[in-house]
Amino acid sequence: MDELFDAVTKAVSHLRALHSIFQKGSNFEGEDALDYLVYDSNLKCLKETIGQLDLGDQLYARKGRQMILADLLEYILIGRGYYSLKSKEDREKFVRLTLHFVNLLMCYEMMTVSDNVRRKFLNRLAREVKEIKGEDYYAELKDFSGKVGLTEKETDAPKHLNNYFDSLLPKTAGGLWHELLVYVFLIRTDIGYVIPLLLSQRLIGRKDSLIPPDFLVITYDKNLYGIEVGIKKEIQSGSFSLQSNIPTATIDTINSRSSDRCPICKRWIPFCELIIRNYSDFNKGIEGWEVRCLAECDVYTKEEIASGDCPYTKYSRSQAATLEHTHHKFADGLHYHYRCVLNKVPLTIRRMIVAAEDTIALKTHYPYYSGLEVLTRKTI
Repeated sequence: MDELFDAVTKAVSHLRALHSIFQKGSNFEGEDALDYLVYDSNLKCLKETIGQLDLGDQLYARKGRQMILADLLEYILIGRGYYSLKSKEDREKFVRLTLHFVNLLMCYEMMTVSDNVRRKFLNRLAREVKEIKGEDYYAELKDFSGKVGLTEKETDAPKHLNNYFDSLLPKTAGGLWHELLVYVFLIRTDIGYVIPLLLSQRLIGRKDSLIPPDFLVITYDKNLYGIEVGIKKEIQSGSFSLQSNIPTATIDTINSRSSDRCPICKRWIPFCELIIRNYSDFNKGIEGWEVRCLAECDVYTKEEIASGDCPYTKYSRSQAATLEHTHHKFADGLHYHYRCVLNKVPLTIRRMIVAAEDTIALKTHYPYYSGLEVLTRKTI
């Protein structure tokens, strides 16, 4: 990630160097002086208009900051990143890159439950962005101990601290990573040519504007569809379809297994190497979205998986009257870190769970989103 951030910083430094030369009259002599006067005159008008448009706040400000941070990351990966996707092999590498990057985003959100890492981040952030330290709630969040940024039932923090914490991360709780995962899902599903509009969320005309969906897809049979990430946007999608005559489908992220937050530790469960490797291999057929770890994993042995050595294994099980190793409170159908379940059950139950090598309970998932079944061109 540092390599990507360094590249963006170099681009900004390049533009700053260009501007710094032209804003100083002492750099211009003789006939060049007129060029300085023209630049200076236009710069003054530019500054005035920027202030009228509030343009600077759209690049970095507390209000909407999580959106700005997400847009910057999407610009790196999608706005410019697609230029590197020249071949099938490049596209496969991009899928791998995206899944690993989503794992990083999931890791960032462990700060919801880690006072230690959260405080270290806030201290570093205040050194990098000086004005952060003077913002309302910064000091309160820094001194706060407990869960923050979770749902109302799960958090220990008041609403204003939850909102402030959210403003410090790029689109928390899966907002950003679902958009990125849907992008690679559309590419891998091979339903057509994908046009991301994540950075163009308002199409401007002279008299009016139009709010488009997150993606457009031109299918191989020459039809055009809009793809909106996340349900509860039916009015927006319907309005776009009525104004543009482009039918729009909605992708369900709530019921997707592309991200599960462990109910015990409150951390997200990321994608394992097996999932990333297979999903980024376009020659690999994927018949179902659930992976039974004990039967399919070739990264860890069965014994290692059953013992909880893999940090990515999920545990999801309903109680069965005849299976004693399922007689515990975490056999409720929810998706947990398997290691968290082993650490929370009594030792006798833990031993039974490990010995059972329960192929049904131990699982993980490929990225999958429902809502596009009608458009699917072929099984991926």
